[in-house]
Amino acid sequence: MKRKALKLKPAVPKRVLFFIGASVWGYAAFRVFKLALSFVPEGPLPLWFDFVLGLAGMAVFFNFVFLKVSRKYISRIAKMEQKNPCLFAFFGWKSYLLIAFMASMGIMFAHSEIIPHYLQGIFYIALSGSLFLSALMFINAGILYREGNTDPEKMAENGSESRQEA
Repeated sequence: MKRKALKLKPAVPKRVLFFIGASVWGYAAFRVFKLALSFVPEGPLPLWFDFVLGLAGMAVFFNFVFLKVSRKYISRIAKMEQKNPCLFAFFGWKSYLLIAFMASMGIMFAHSEIIPHYLQGIFYIALSGSLFLSALMFINAGILYREGNTDPEKMAENGSESRQEA
């Protein structure tokens, strides 16, 4: 029975998991940025200033939240014992629950009038930029991944060494 179940498992190489993760983060970044573009023009501030505030927020948000989370997920994929893990293993099951909760809260937040839309737009610029940078981290990890290398920081070092040799 277990053998039949394993045949049905949509298994992919670990490198592919990095690119699937990048696609998910990238798609989320695109959707959130699209929402930001619909909210930002409603405000009293000049559009360029909204984007500057959003980029400043992105720097803070990425460095204090998304950088740690992305490194954790990248390391998790690299350390998996299976050579070809399940297609959906780029996040743990608890992360899927957290993402569902956060998406639900985001939808409620976007439809509420508690915070003015232009402020929500600035927040969404920061969030979408952080998601996009996380997607780039996953792309980088997928490109630099080698079997046996489980440390995301060493992946970056190996990438810089191979660029220096060329």
